[in-house]
Amino acid sequence: MRFPLNSEGTLGRAASVAARHPSYRIEGENGAAKAAVELKLPEEWRSLDDLRTLLKGERGAEYAADGVSLSGDELFGGLGCFLRKQRRGASAREWCTPEKLEGKQLFPCKQIRVYDNDHPTPNSWYTFGEMGESGVFEVDKEGLTERVLSDLGPCARCPILDLDGTAEILARLPEKIDPNRDEAWRYRGGGSLASWTVAKNREAAPEEAIAPEPKEGLFERLAKSVRSGGAGVVAASGAAPGSRNVPETSYSDVGGMPDTIALVREAVELPITHPEIFKKLGIRPHKGILFHGPPGTGKTLLARAVAHESGAHFVAVAGPEILNKYWGQSEARLRNIFAEARAKAPAIILFDEIDSFASSRDMMSESFEATLVSQLLSLMDGMNELGRVCVIATTNRPSALDPALRRPGRFDHEIEIGLPDAEARMHILKIHAEGMPTAPDLDLEQIAALTRDYSGADLEALCREAALACMRRTINLRDFEKRISPHKLGSLSVTTYDFRTSMKRVDPSNRR
Repeated sequence: MRFPLNSEGTLGRAASVAARHPSYRIEGENGAAKAAVELKLPEEWRSLDDLRTLLKGERGAEYAADGVSLSGDELFGGLGCFLRKQRRGASAREWCTPEKLEGKQLFPCKQIRVYDNDHPTPNSWYTFGEMGESGVFEVDKEGLTERVLSDLGPCARCPILDLDGTAEILARLPEKIDPNRDEAWRYRGGGSLASWTVAKNREAAPEEAIAPEPKEGLFERLAKSVRSGGAGVVAASGAAPGSRNVPETSYSDVGGMPDTIALVREAVELPITHPEIFKKLGIRPHKGILFHGPPGTGKTLLARAVAHESGAHFVAVAGPEILNKYWGQSEARLRNIFAEARAKAPAIILFDEIDSFASSRDMMSESFEATLVSQLLSLMDGMNELGRVCVIATTNRPSALDPALRRPGRFDHEIEIGLPDAEARMHILKIHAEGMPTAPDLDLEQIAALTRDYSGADLEALCREAALACMRRTINLRDFEKRISPHKLGSLSVTTYDFRTSMKRVDPSNRR
């Protein structure tokens, strides 16, 4: 907040209130001087409420929320509901989901007037959509989203509003309702099929059904479902709905590629953590990054590491998972992936082995494959937010990709991840041998020199095989039938000999 500095009147009292805050400062000189203060919500709401009252109608005041300039009416109009809650001392649960809406409130905010009613009303979520020719009601999620945003208005800036949770509840709603197959629904209406709608089926449950548990509100059931892992419904990332999927892999787990990590940090991590740099330079960061190189060189591992270091939501999709035998389902899968990423931005989408579904359209035998590539192109062109969603793809056949994917604005930044050199192999071996009991004279430098043409995955397999060679050398197979003594377990120690022996079993994968 910035407002003209004055020692008298309401501006003087506002300056006194602001001066009690540690962030208070004075900008400018003489008649152009302004008082400035930065407040953090929801903790410092009292100071905000006092300044709001004093600065009401002051045209010289300037406001910004999260770096976005706003008018006083827009800012305080959006915070009005929150400030009333704070003044009354009500809990968020009591205020945002009042008792009178118990059982029908769909979203965790009373400002959103879209409900889960037993009786169809214009505000019931399942009235948004239209009946298809096959008798399946198609829910209009875009219309629902517009209605939610319209209801929220400036309240979208409420500091206690869970926008991610709201978006997840929207995503969990079914896209289609078929009363012919789902006994929980029935048709409603008459005349032509296009005018029909659907309604909840309130018929009594079968006699063998157990007695119902005490009734819970829909939001509580959704929250419980999220906490327990999603009640069998998972997001595209595999994480529980409502949660963020941030991998645990860090750069320290990626061995032997410091130069490549530096390139990836600049292309992916920097736009997420410091978008102000790109705004200042007036440029747009890369939308798509293509990792290419031989199998097993750490392309997927590196993508997971950059998501962890940047704190981004991670959606990992293997290429064949996209494909579906039903018409239009593959494209819908793609749209859901990008919708989840936008809802939980900053986010990173990883398409592993992208050449399995996005190869050159000139070489495709089926028309739906070309349509799938076109859908991916349009989704990438539609990403407008600065660095909030980045798409990473991996392949060991970059020449097989459709040329349109590699033009500027799509996967225009290509990073080659090749086989590790001797120094990199040494680093990788140390990472995988770190948790193993090793002999004091183990010479990893000798092993690194002898493993030319080994990829990172080959070296991991080599370490595993060396540990098994150690086990075979130390413990007799007949001992498996009885308890192995602590002495035998303590004698396990992986030596250079074990690594040399394992090299006879594990060959470089690119030479097979």
